[in-house]
Amino acid sequence: MTLRLDPGAADRIASLHEEAATAIDGAAPSAPTSVDAGYGSGHVLDILAGVSETAGEIAAVNAGVGTLVRDVADALGLTEEAIGREFDSMARVGG
Repeated sequence: MTLRLDPGAADRIASLHEEAATAIDGAAPSAPTSVDAGYGSGHVLDILAGVSETAGEIAAVNAGVGTLVRDVADALGLTEEAIGREFDSMARVGG
């Protein structure tokens, strides 16, 4: 199996994850701090707090994935360069 990345693909993928993290974090201030749900207000606020916490975790995961995609692409590029140098040196020796 051969893994190939089109030029710029890793950057586009990482950027989309980073944009998602930013969008989720940007939505946090719009979360209501109070609700009019009668006797259920406390429960609704608990649900909203859970959603907010989960959204924060999803944002963090997206930011982390963006970083990892860039790191993997860099490592893949370095590996390809190292292999290329080895093949070049083998061709010179036999050549």
